[in-house]
Amino acid sequence: METICSVQCVTRKIKGKEIAQNVSFEVSKGEIVGLLGPNGAGKTTTMKMIVGLSEISVGDIKIMGYSIKDDLSKALNNIGAVIEEPTFYPYLTGNENLRQYQRMHKTDDRKWLLEVANLVGIEYALKQRVATYSMGMKQRLGIAQALLKKPKLLVLDEPTNGLDPVGIRDIREYLKQLADNLGMGILISSHQLSEIEKIADRVIIMQDGRIFADQQIGDGTNDGFSRIILHIDDAEHTSKIVAELFGVNSSVSKSITVERLPNQLYTVALTINENQIPKLLTSLCIVGISVFRVLSLRTPLEEQYLNLTNSKS
Repeated sequence: METICSVQCVTRKIKGKEIAQNVSFEVSKGEIVGLLGPNGAGKTTTMKMIVGLSEISVGDIKIMGYSIKDDLSKALNNIGAVIEEPTFYPYLTGNENLRQYQRMHKTDDRKWLLEVANLVGIEYALKQRVATYSMGMKQRLGIAQALLKKPKLLVLDEPTNGLDPVGIRDIREYLKQLADNLGMGILISSHQLSEIEKIADRVIIMQDGRIFADQQIGDGTNDGFSRIILHIDDAEHTSKIVAELFGVNSSVSKSITVERLPNQLYTVALTINENQIPKLLTSLCIVGISVFRVLSLRTPLEEQYLNLTNSKS
């Protein structure tokens, strides 16, 4: 697979403090990579170094083989980015902002401008002044602007901020199309782990400026186990059934936590292989335990992310 972006042992120091420490990873053609981590983990700093907005103290970053340190202009020609909140000329229309961006980069492909506006669902508002745009509309316009150069690498920092659920779904579908149809490499940071799990091929988890995990979605992030919550009327009997089915010392039995609800019911939370959930529910019903609700507590990626970041705190 062709490498679009290569981050090579990169460190960023500010006043002697290492904001990013020895960070290394790659983004390949057609690959969507999620960059995760708590606030202050170094995600935005890493992205800023990739797009040339922050100085690289140690190491190097190459985009399509061009060094950010030595061939910045050639490297940037292959990058489209939205870092933090996108900014525009508020007194100009959406179309005028995009046209101005094209002029800055000496391009004049009006057909592509309309295509990307269509792609991100902003074509209906191109004649409106950006001052009238909602935050979600500005996010869409920012992604459209980033695509105008037909970049090989798209870097997006929290692109779904300010979007409603429909907008989030739409952006997810747009990005999949860009990766699949245009072979674009995409690096995206987000706090919405469920969205990253739906869209990314791979996740990189950062904390304290370092990378603690770099793995494929489904490779260790989802081993078939889920954390579920049952709303039932007999917690003690439920625990006994779980012990009989899986063993007293099994990981399932040891994972159980119980809380009493105001309506005389109980919540029983446990971690169980997804294939075993029907067997458990059937066994509970057979012995007369009423199951009022079954809820998923966390996604597999969320579970792994929280376990990892908590263990490294």
